[in-house]
Amino acid sequence: MFNNVRVRLVVLNAAVLFLVLVVLSSTLYLHMRYRLYKETDEVLRNAAEQIDSARDAEAILRQEHHVLEQDDRMIYIFRDAEGQIQGQSPAETFTQAQIAPLLYHKDSSSYETLKVGGDRYRGFLMPFPQAPWGEIESLTVLTSLEDDDSTLHSLLLDIITGIGSGVLISIFVGFFLAGRAWVPIRNAWDKQQRFVADASHELRTPVSVIRAQTELLLRYPSHSIERESDNIAVILKESTRMSKLLEDLLTLARSDSNQLELECSVFSLDRVLLDLTKQFKLLAVTKEIDIDLSLQEPLPFWGDESRIRQLLVILLDNALKYTPSNGRIEVSGKSSAHHVTVIVSDSGRGIPKEELPYLFERFYRGDKSRSRKEGGTGLGLSIAKWIVDAHGGTIRAESQTGAGSRFELRFPRKNKAAL
Repeated sequence: MFNNVRVRLVVLNAAVLFLVLVVLSSTLYLHMRYRLYKETDEVLRNAAEQIDSARDAEAILRQEHHVLEQDDRMIYIFRDAEGQIQGQSPAETFTQAQIAPLLYHKDSSSYETLKVGGDRYRGFLMPFPQAPWGEIESLTVLTSLEDDDSTLHSLLLDIITGIGSGVLISIFVGFFLAGRAWVPIRNAWDKQQRFVADASHELRTPVSVIRAQTELLLRYPSHSIERESDNIAVILKESTRMSKLLEDLLTLARSDSNQLELECSVFSLDRVLLDLTKQFKLLAVTKEIDIDLSLQEPLPFWGDESRIRQLLVILLDNALKYTPSNGRIEVSGKSSAHHVTVIVSDSGRGIPKEELPYLFERFYRGDKSRSRKEGGTGLGLSIAKWIVDAHGGTIRAESQTGAGSRFELRFPRKNKAAL
């Protein structure tokens, strides 16, 4: 699929470039043709006006006048009222039949193009309505267009060569650039495919468990709720996990399509940290884990309070899950002139160094079996990173196996947060 689209993209780009080059080249060619013909026309008019100003008809007709010797490229033809040749210089250059296609105007000057054999000539006709020209009533000055046509022909060949070369180069370069451009698109596509596959896999497990437990309940319809309470608890647990997974998937899908907007306002980050720490302390008591909070009060913050709460809940929940009994969790918050920093660290089992670069990828779990057993979906840290990025901040993880983990959140301190 990607190769077909790549080829189509290259062909489309080459076609567009071809049309642009054709339009530009045509404009250049027509402009050059106009300029050459205009210069030729000016030379012809000047030559005709010199003849007219000489006023020595007999000498000119005998080809003894110096005006006729000024430019040997010019051909002078004198005609009467009927358009018949009365004289020409050089003599016998054209026959009456050859110049017959030239239009004859008694009252106005005009430019004409004459083709004799394989040669083309540009001509200027000037009428002589007054003496001393006698029977001669018009002058036609002609010059060969061989030089102009040769110049235009060379230009046309250069244009065709340039267009052809440009299109060929654009195809090769376009194919290369299209390949480079498709790399992030292909990666995004592969990432989406993996995301869909992982989501299907994660959803299959709770659905299968719920189905199995439901079939087991239907097998014994006479059993009481109390007797089947364990099976019902399993169904409730898996449905809760599936709801959480679907909610996380929906959040990430909306974030990818930019459908989630932050509802920003000024709030007290220190109060949020204090409230969440109190809530998690109640859960930590059952595992005999201490949670310490160190705050620099006050901590005004400009952002989406609900999303910041969600972010901190993800970090505190992970710390609580992976910290053993008699462990310790430390939370701190401070601000400087330009940043607000929140740190959540624990004394848990830690994260291997080689897994840190993949920590914020979707569905990534270093210890998959243990994570699933503890209710993890593998999406929490991905959502956490999205929330941090949406607020223009950074999240950094530091950890060593057996030495706990440390997550540092750093947000820019907005002007509105200082109010």
